[in-house]
Amino acid sequence: MPPATLPDPWSDVLGSDLEPRRREEVLAAFADVLAEIEKLRALDLTDVHPCIIFEPTAPYRLPEGS
Repeated sequence: MPPATLPDPWSDVLGSDLEPRRREEVLAAFADVLAEIEKLRALDLTDVHPCIIFEPTAPYRLPEGS
C-alpha cells in the first residue's frame, strides 16, 4: 500500500495547484500589496463619508414637480 499523502492546504485555500516554487514567487510578488491592504484596514473611517455615492437609479427618477 502506498504511503498516504497529506493534503496541501495552499491548494485547498487558494484553489490553485501551482508548483511550490511558483507559488512562492506569486506570494512574494503580492506581499507588498497585502501590506498596503493591512494599512487600509487599520484606518478608522467611521466619521468619514464617501465623496461619491453610487445611486444607479438617479437618472431614471422624474424631476420634482413632474
